[in-house]
Amino acid sequence: MRGSQSTAASTLKLCAVWSRCRTEPFVLSLSKHQRAGTHYCRLDVLLRRVLFGGAQLAVLFLALLLTLIPRVQADTTITINNVDPVPVGFNDQTAVAPIGGNAGVTLGEQRLQVFVFAADVWASILDSSVEIVVQATFSPLPCDMTSAVLGAAGPIRLFANFPSDVEHRQADVWYPAALSNALAVQDLSPGPADAELLHEPYNDDIAAFSNGDIDGNPNCLPGDWYYDFNTPAAKGTISLLNVVMHELAHGVGLVNFIDPDTGTPPLDLPDVHSTAVYDTSLSKHWHEMRNDERLISQLNQGSLVWDGEAVTEAAADFLAFRAELEILSPTGLKGQYDVRLANFGPVLALNAESEPIELENDLIGEPTDACEPLKNRLRGDIALVSRGHCPFTLKVAHAQAAGASAVLVVNDVPGDPIVMDGDGAGISIPAVSVGQEAGTALMDELTNSRGSAVKAVLRVNPDQLVGADEHGRVLLYAPPTLELGSSISHWDPSATPNLLMEPFLNSDLDAASEVDLTRFQLQDIGWTVLDESQEADEERQE
Repeated sequence: MRGSQSTAASTLKLCAVWSRCRTEPFVLSLSKHQRAGTHYCRLDVLLRRVLFGGAQLAVLFLALLLTLIPRVQADTTITINNVDPVPVGFNDQTAVAPIGGNAGVTLGEQRLQVFVFAADVWASILDSSVEIVVQATFSPLPCDMTSAVLGAAGPIRLFANFPSDVEHRQADVWYPAALSNALAVQDLSPGPADAELLHEPYNDDIAAFSNGDIDGNPNCLPGDWYYDFNTPAAKGTISLLNVVMHELAHGVGLVNFIDPDTGTPPLDLPDVHSTAVYDTSLSKHWHEMRNDERLISQLNQGSLVWDGEAVTEAAADFLAFRAELEILSPTGLKGQYDVRLANFGPVLALNAESEPIELENDLIGEPTDACEPLKNRLRGDIALVSRGHCPFTLKVAHAQAAGASAVLVVNDVPGDPIVMDGDGAGISIPAVSVGQEAGTALMDELTNSRGSAVKAVLRVNPDQLVGADEHGRVLLYAPPTLELGSSISHWDPSATPNLLMEPFLNSDLDAASEVDLTRFQLQDIGWTVLDESQEADEERQE
């Protein structure tokens, strides 16, 4: 979860596929071969631990492959190779009723239909003349009430220095199998689909895992998979489609392979993802750094960005302008303060007028929490309330009913302004969070000033995007404590609105219709992608 009381919409902590390529207990194999001048590295299985709704969750992750860059028409085929035995996983014969767009009448059919649907979505975006084969399994994986292996997807092989006429293919750089095949315009590991999971001859491009024990098992995590792909996941369920879409994007190349313990790349060659990772404090891309510099950089929160032209140009189409709070008076508080706009309610105005800030008091319990209807009329003032004891949306609703023009929510723990989620139905005024230090100073001033006015302006800065640096480069997830499988290979959660490739799978996503910056990030690593107008033209032609 993003916060202890932040959301009515739950979040899933996700893991980025591979972060290592070396022989270890959790990496079953690693090999380097020469084949007509082509290097390849085979990566089989990686086990990671992540958080799911506050509970520990061990998640198995591999990697996948897809495409980006303008084109005329996509003829991409992504095939699901079902390697489950009968009668488990995709072959589970338990009878179920069709749900929404998923017409499957057995549990196995519905699972497979979600995978096929996700594959078709990516195939409509990516451009590859070589079939992409995903060997998939939906069999039981480790699971209990507090932890589970949810699933995984990833490339079975990486390739470097393969033959290609594409100018942007970089020499001495690892590419995942599907992208390698697309750039080479040939199958670099040809042959029939593999008969078994992660078994010789390793002809398939991607391996994908999902946990079949999650459904209807009282001893395995609360909440079942949600199998419809036309509607948002029902409350208390997990959207399989959003999970599969996220993981396939990792598998198609949105993952780095740098060893987080030593900073070394596999076989001393950088991966294509790492060539676009840039540290603003060191002024270097990851492939330009020494190993010791990468170890420092992977913890450089706020300084690690994606330095890709396609993403940077598109960022303003997907990210909101940063919210700003400027205190005009009294002199002791005058200045600009960091705030974060809530994920519900309207946006702030570009040219807002100054308004008084008023500390609220509902005269019940914690008087400033606004968990009860407010006793005073605000007449367009900005309401200042404390965090805690009730949902953010209830606080804002009470301030709105009292006549507030906006709401400032003060964090109750040290740190940056927090994410505020919730159902914004009926909310017509903007709300922002402010850090504990700044918020406490405002509260103290209003408590001790005996009626002296605190005048402020809440507005947006059109020159700064939420989740990007001052140059518009989108921030990568680099928490000060390394999170294996999450650090570096995701967008920073500060991005607003939420993005598909954040480390948390947010319930407000609809990956079936919008993959946001993911398509542009894939373009930056070398994929050719269909733009949305071309996708619409193809749909009409069909």
